[in-house]
Amino acid sequence: MDVVVALLHVGGFVMPAVCVALGTTLAARLLGGGGGMRWWAQWLLVSAAGVLALLGALWILGRDGSIAGYAALVACCATLAWLLTLRRR
Repeated sequence: MDVVVALLHVGGFVMPAVCVALGTTLAARLLGGGGGMRWWAQWLLVSAAGVLALLGALWILGRDGSIAGYAALVACCATLAWLLTLRRR
């Protein structure tokens, strides 16, 4: 496996977390207010938590792409986005 293929694999693994984090961050912003944090910083935090959720699901379940892993991703991203909107300045 060369570098380009490895980067494509990593990107394919991380991209669901980044997209779900963007959606939950924007939804939390529209529904719950800002919470005193810039949207891109909140997006980065929620993305990192989503990647950790996917890594945990990969470690526990032994394979990527399972419904349980994606359910953990959505639950983790939505919960963290909501908690970050509760944060005040």
